[in-house]
Amino acid sequence: MTRAVIITHGRLGAALMEVVEKTLGPQSDVEIITNENLALDHITREVEARLTDEATLLFVDSCGGSPFVACKILCARHANVAILSGVNLPMLFSFFTKRHQHPFAELRQIVESDGHRGIQLAFV
Repeated sequence: MTRAVIITHGRLGAALMEVVEKTLGPQSDVEIITNENLALDHITREVEARLTDEATLLFVDSCGGSPFVACKILCARHANVAILSGVNLPMLFSFFTKRHQHPFAELRQIVESDGHRGIQLAFV
């Protein structure tokens, strides 16, 4: 099974997981980290402390922000880790409902695609 670590600015990650769990029920093998009041090296250590030998998808809120930069550093050290930026509810629903059905390489592509599909410009 693929694990998840959600690293965001402020309480965004916790708020997203609260909605996910209200909808899908409690989830296992997921960690949430905020960058609030943390320097880059501390965020990096916090994320690395949560990595195991299992495949892990790192969800960050913004490409280029401190959570992204910390995770990018770790991807160079860990082969079974990938980053998905722009975390949103469709992405997380996809991950938690499909992580038992697909291998890591396929899952990360599916979750990315589902996250993109969740972004729509609607005209009234």
